[in-house]
Amino acid sequence: MIIGPSERELNRVLAGYAVRVRSAVIVPCAGLGVVMTPDWRTGGLAAIAVGWCVLQLFWLRKPPPGPVPVAIVHAVVVLGLGLSQWWTGAQPVESWLFALAAATSGTTQFEWCARPVAAAALSATTIGGYVAGTAATGVDWGLVLRLVVEAVLARLGYLFLRRAARVVDRASERAAATRQAVSVAEARRSAEREYLATLHDTASATLMMAAAGEHSPSWLPERAARDLAGLAAAPEPLPGETDLAVLLGPVADQAAVTVTADVRGPLVLPAVPARAIVHGVREALTNVQRHAGVDEAELAARRDGNDRIVVEVRDRGRGFPPGGAGPHRRGVSGSIVGRMAESGGRAVVESRPAAGTTVRWVWPDG
Repeated sequence: MIIGPSERELNRVLAGYAVRVRSAVIVPCAGLGVVMTPDWRTGGLAAIAVGWCVLQLFWLRKPPPGPVPVAIVHAVVVLGLGLSQWWTGAQPVESWLFALAAATSGTTQFEWCARPVAAAALSATTIGGYVAGTAATGVDWGLVLRLVVEAVLARLGYLFLRRAARVVDRASERAAATRQAVSVAEARRSAEREYLATLHDTASATLMMAAAGEHSPSWLPERAARDLAGLAAAPEPLPGETDLAVLLGPVADQAAVTVTADVRGPLVLPAVPARAIVHGVREALTNVQRHAGVDEAELAARRDGNDRIVVEVRDRGRGFPPGGAGPHRRGVSGSIVGRMAESGGRAVVESRPAAGTTVRWVWPDG
C-alpha cells in the first residue's frame, strides 16, 4: 500500500517522539537506580542503558545504518538488561529495570510503527527478557500482563492515529484531483476563448471587410493566407519571455491603415501577455480601418516610471460615446479587454464622438 504524506509524516514524528520519551524515562530512572544501589554492577548496567538512549537520540539527527542494525542493537540491549537479573538478583517492580521494560515495550510500537512485525518482536523481546530475568524468583504474571497491555494499547493508539492520517491523505488526494480537473477545465475554456478571439481577429474581420466592399479585392488572398496561418497556430502560447517591440513591428507593417509607430524597445515580458497585447493591437488597428473613418493611426510602446509596459493605439476618427463600444463591442470586450485581463494586465478604451479613440494596454496591472 502506498503511504501518503500525512501518514509518512505521522510515522516520522512518532518515531522521534518514542525515542525521546523513552530516553526521558530511562536516563533518570537509571540514575536513581545507581543512587539506590551504589555498586559497580548497577553502574555498568545503567551506563549501558544511558549509552543506548544517547545512541538512539544521535540517530534521530544522523540517519542510522539501517533498520536491521538498529533492531539488533535494540534487542541485544533490552534482552541483556532483562537477563542481567540473573547476575544482580531479581529486581522489584519499583526498580529501574522494570521502568525500562515498561517504557520500552510501549514506545517500541511507536518507534517501529511502520514495521508492525518488528515492533511486535521487539516488544516481545523486551517483555521476555524482563520475565526471564525474574524467573529464578518466580514470575509475576500480573506484571507480564501489564507490560503486554501497555504494548497493545500503544499499538491501538497508533492505529487510531494512522486511520486519521489516512483520512487526511484521501481528502488531500480528492482535493488535488478536483484542483486538477478544475485546472484542466479552465485551460480548456481559456483555449476556447483564445481561439474564438483569434477567429474574431482574423477570419471574421476579413470576411466583414470583404462583405463591406470598400477596398479592391486584391488584398484578400494575402490577408486570407495570413488568417489561416494564424488560426493554424492558435491558441498555444509560447513559453518563456519575448521582446514585445520586435513583435509589434510586423503588426504595424501589415495593418490596413497607415501606422505611425513610436516603439521604444526592448520591451521584454512573458510570452502570454505579449501575445495578448499583439492580438489586441491588431484588433484595434482593424477597428480603426473598419469604424473610425480614417486611414491613419498612431502606435506607441514604452516603459513608464513604474517599469510597467504601456502600449497605446490612437486614432483621430469619429469615436463613440463613453461607455459604448459601438458595433465592434465583441472585439473590444473579448480580443482587447478580456484577453489582457486573463494575462495579468489591463486594457482601457477611451473615446468621445468626433475626438478619436485611444486603446491602452498596461502590463503588469496595478
